[in-house]
Amino acid sequence: MTLLLRAQGLTLTYPGGTRAVRGLDLELRAGDLLGLIGPDGAGKSSVFRMLVRLLRPTAGRLEHPLGARGIGYVPQSFSLAPDLSVEENLRLQAGLFGLQAPETRMGELLESVGLASFRARPAGALSGGMKQKLSLCSALLPSPALLLLDEPTTGVDPVSRREFWDLLHGVHEEGVAILFSTPYMDEAEYAHRVMFMEAGRILDSGTLEELRSRLPGLMVRMMARDRETAMARLREFSPLEAFGEGEELRVRFPDQDPDALLSRLASCPELKHPRLCPISLEDVFLHLLGQGEGVHA
Repeated sequence: MTLLLRAQGLTLTYPGGTRAVRGLDLELRAGDLLGLIGPDGAGKSSVFRMLVRLLRPTAGRLEHPLGARGIGYVPQSFSLAPDLSVEENLRLQAGLFGLQAPETRMGELLESVGLASFRARPAGALSGGMKQKLSLCSALLPSPALLLLDEPTTGVDPVSRREFWDLLHGVHEEGVAILFSTPYMDEAEYAHRVMFMEAGRILDSGTLEELRSRLPGLMVRMMARDRETAMARLREFSPLEAFGEGEELRVRFPDQDPDALLSRLASCPELKHPRLCPISLEDVFLHLLGQGEGVHA
């Protein structure tokens, strides 16, 4: 597959010594749909700014075989002119890209995202979801082979998030490779490959199946009103690790007969409604971060 972008050992240290990115290796090829997943402050935006040459890496190499026009970029914050209309913003971008007679392309893009009837509306008066659609149109205007999106749905309502992802799936099906970042694990499920990032470094990467397979065993979801008492009882079962939020626990056990395990768990008054559940990407990420609750026997 055609190479679109390659980063080798990409490192970024800000003045004052803060190392935002630590030795990133990355290849993007035609057909890719790659998710860069991590919490706020992980270094995701710094990666994107280096990839589009808005920031100069402290170390490492960056290759753009197709040149700058081969890459479209949607930054995390809305960056188009708020006082210009939707159409004026696209015309301005077309001029910056040196596009000749962009009217047909502009019309097609606005129609595809449902903004055709908002051509005259000031960009600053659009809703959050509509602003992201306009940003997407701007990035796609020069017909790039690769689209980079830095947390494109952060702060967008759930309905607009789904609509935006429907648009991105359509863009990908038309042959545009995509690299996106997100803090949302449900959005990570859209990727063909995932890279987990924390504190400027990549913790692990692979397909969804590969990442899940690295956590062997049985995952059981259950409820526990008294977390401390439940943890004490769980140690009798030699669990591998546990993750919890509120009254819910997700506990990973060594491979064994699932019916027998569920029966034993159900007999414990401290543990409510145990049931098998699949390994999630959130489980994988918490495991990589070492945020299990330390319930090893």
